[in-house]
Amino acid sequence: MNAQPPTDPDLDAFETALLADLKSEVQRNADARQQHVVPPTSPAAHRRRRWYLPSAAAVAAAAAVAVTVTTNLPTPVYAVSQRINGEVTVEVNRLEGADGLEQALLEHGITADVTYLPEGKACAPGRYDVVDTPGLTLGVSAERFEVTIPPNSVGPGDTFVLSAAVVPLPDGVTAAVNFDVAQGPIAPCRVIDAA
Repeated sequence: MNAQPPTDPDLDAFETALLADLKSEVQRNADARQQHVVPPTSPAAHRRRRWYLPSAAAVAAAAAVAVTVTTNLPTPVYAVSQRINGEVTVEVNRLEGADGLEQALLEHGITADVTYLPEGKACAPGRYDVVDTPGLTLGVSAERFEVTIPPNSVGPGDTFVLSAAVVPLPDGVTAAVNFDVAQGPIAPCRVIDAA
C-alpha cells in the first residue's frame, strides 16, 4: 500500500486497509484487461471500435468474492489529462456530459465535437474530412474507454471528433466508438442504425 485512502468514519483501520487493497487489486485487474488498439493510418479510414462489457451478473459476482465494502466515491463521467509532452488522454466512464467534455478539451487547446447516441445508433459517415493522425489510439477496458491524442495533432481549423453508443446483448453490452481528427467544417450527426 503506497497511499492511505481517506478515512471513512464507518470503517475501522482494518476495513480501511482492506478497502485500499481491494481498490488496488481492482485497478490492477482493469489495467491487465485494457487493450490498446492502434487505428488505421489511412486518411480515408473511419475509425470504429467495438468492445464487450461484462454483464451485470458477472460484475456482481466479482464484487462479492472478497468482502462487501461500500464507499460514496462517485466515478467521474469523463476525465481529460495532459502529459508534459503535450499528449492528451480522454477517459470516458459513462456516455454523459458531451458538452462538458468538449469544454474540458478546449481548456487543453483542443476543439472537439462529441456526440453520444441512443442505443444501437451511429452517425452517418462522410460528416468531415479526416486528417491522418499517427498515434491517435483507443484503449478499452470493461468499465471505460480512453482515446490518446498525440501532441499538436489537432491544429488550427482541426477538430477532434468522437461519437459513441452502446448496444445491449444477452450477456452484456457492446459499444461502438468512432474517433478522428477532422479538418474544416463538420456536418451535424445524421443518426442511423449501427451496422
